[in-house]
Amino acid sequence: MNSSLCRGWIDHRRHAPRVHAFRYPIGMLYLDLAEQDHVLGLSRLLRSWPLAPLCWRERDYLPARTRLGVPLVDAVREILTEALGTAPQGAIQLLTQPRSWGLSFNPVSFYFCHEADGRLSAILCEVRNTPWRERHHYVLPVRPGEPQAFRVAKAFHVSPFLPRDMDYRMRFRLQDSHIRVHMENWRDGHKVFEAHLALEREPLDGRSLRRHVLAFPWMSLRTLSAIYWQALRLLLKRSPLYTHQASQGDLSIGETAHKDPDHARTHPERY
Repeated sequence: MNSSLCRGWIDHRRHAPRVHAFRYPIGMLYLDLAEQDHVLGLSRLLRSWPLAPLCWRERDYLPARTRLGVPLVDAVREILTEALGTAPQGAIQLLTQPRSWGLSFNPVSFYFCHEADGRLSAILCEVRNTPWRERHHYVLPVRPGEPQAFRVAKAFHVSPFLPRDMDYRMRFRLQDSHIRVHMENWRDGHKVFEAHLALEREPLDGRSLRRHVLAFPWMSLRTLSAIYWQALRLLLKRSPLYTHQASQGDLSIGETAHKDPDHARTHPERY
């Protein structure tokens, strides 16, 4: 089975205009969308019932399409086709925090989209913001033989403490049981913010689901509470607030970023 549970750490660090950092343990689900029925049969802890300890429902994702009856796999491929002109026909694996005890909130979910031969072809990032409850999609095409590193203009207002006129630099590493995602916000040539997600995959079965629920109860509520707690800390530090701006469309396409040697020396990889 390709699906798994993941546990690890999420780190955030702001470099300007106020230094601010935190680190939290995190639990996530790595779901092969072709294995949904099998995964839902593993344990009563993971069900399609909204108030379950862990709830999997397709319509919690890409709702503009899935709530109209489009299967999530097809919704992902439709978005990739709109962005790239074509869509891979292999496995689609979703890294996300599933709904927990009725509450659904994901700052970002990642869809890793493969060709029929197993090669990773594209990454779809579904981003949600707080407190406006909006969504935006970034499509990152993976070029054969090139690093999974991307640059894309920020087109979606995520936090009231960061402006929208910034660029994202993202790096991904999926290797064996390890998942690493590193994201930076740059403005006028300066790194303003970075986040790092480090996860270890573990087999998904009834026993591991019990351990997961005990280790990460109320995961969605913990994530949302942490966001507002850190927002209060930023307010107390007198961090500036930026007016909310509407999204520039609902889809952005990234480009492969070739590593700058000087940047690599002063900002080494955190993997």
